Amino acid sequence: MEMGDNWQVNAPWAQLVVSTKVPDELFKTTLELTDKIYEDVNRDSAGGSLAGQIHNEYYIAQEKLIESGLMEYFIEMTTKYWGTVLTNGNMWQACDRKFEHGPHGFNYACKIVSAWTVHQFENEYNPIHDHSNCKISAVMHLKFPEKIDPPVKEHLQGLDGALIFSGMGAADEWCTSPLMRCDSSHVGWLHLFPSSLGHSVYPFKGEGERRSLSFNADIISQKQLDSIVEQQKNEQEKIKIVNKGKGGKMNIIAADEENEKGEM
Repeated sequence: MEMGDNWQVNAPWAQLVVSTKVPDELFKTTLELTDKIYEDVNRDSAGGSLAGQIHNEYYIAQEKLIESGLMEYFIEMTTKYWGTVLTNGNMWQACDRKFEHGPHGFNYACKIVSAWTVHQFENEYNPIHDHSNCKISAVMHLKFPEKIDPPVKEHLQGLDGALIFSGMGAADEWCTSPLMRCDSSHVGWLHLFPSSLGHSVYPFKGEGERRSLSFNADIISQKQLDSIVEQQKNEQEKIKIVNKGKGGKMNIIAADEENEKGEM
């Protein structure tokens, strides 16, 4: 990974976490969007499929992501993150050997699988967990209480409400660490990481809301994408448009289904 002029860092055995500052206007738009979701009585709860011991977690519809500009931004950042992974030492070559038609060789497509907002309040927390059915995950910090109660022990300052990544480090006590703390009070930052990387959020005491937006993304190769497009094309060819009823009302039925009806 190029880290500046004449300075390249390589650690292909490490799970990379990349942090980037969200553009101010997009951050403002995201706050407004999540405000509306939180206030909507018809909001779609995500709590049943998430690990958090948190009452208020809600899905964000794909159309809302598109309208707000978040979809484009998330795809751009995820693609950039994957490019960083591939240039981490020999990762590109390793992927070539391990996955015949994998998303490598800088010829890949990104898909946002799901997105949700988390509204965390006093004593709520997220236990250590990872994400499934995707390759990359991300979290954006949106809000943090103005003042929370100090920890009982001074040396634990900064942990309450923090996002903690738990990796496979500590192999070298001088150069690696098993934990990484992200200060959630630094709002407006997006953190991207492998979906298999364990992470958690500490509880906090005090009034106010800790808010974040998370998403899962998948990366597929161009060959896989072409295969999906071809499959969808074949499915469309199996569809017949049949003109039925008065006024030319159009109904769509599967060709196979119609054939089965004809045999009965």
